[in-house]
Amino acid sequence: MKKYLFITLLCLGCADLFGQSITINDLTNLTSLANEDAHNYVVLSKGFKKEYTQVVDGNVVEHLKKAGADKKEESVEIGEFVKLSSGAILRTVTYKTSTAVQVFNLMTQAKSSGIRMRFQGVDVKNNIYLFDNDFFHITMYISRDNTNGFVQVKQKEYLGFD
Repeated sequence: MKKYLFITLLCLGCADLFGQSITINDLTNLTSLANEDAHNYVVLSKGFKKEYTQVVDGNVVEHLKKAGADKKEESVEIGEFVKLSSGAILRTVTYKTSTAVQVFNLMTQAKSSGIRMRFQGVDVKNNIYLFDNDFFHITMYISRDNTNGFVQVKQKEYLGFD
């Protein structure tokens, strides 16, 4: 019994040591939030700080950054969207990290949450992984030398039956 308790505590300690700020659920949920709400969520509950804003195709894109004590750098970009003729807004959230392990963790989370990997390939700089379901198109890039990566989550138009 003591052996199992020790292993459980060891696993919990390692999970905290290698934990990441953002999960795949956080990224997909951010696509459904308005810019102000997404900003508040990332700043207040995830510890990111506003770095700068820029206007891209008429959208105000906000760049938020977090640097951990172990020199892991993470950033989130919110505010990019496409407005459909129906008035619906499809948002895009981008997460960048200086540690490729975090993208591998997000990949594992996506697979375990039922989002299917549709493509795996390589270009000159990156390993590319495309995930897709009815609601999201997720692109994950990991540099070929495994030093960094980024994840882009795009909301899709859902064509359901009423």
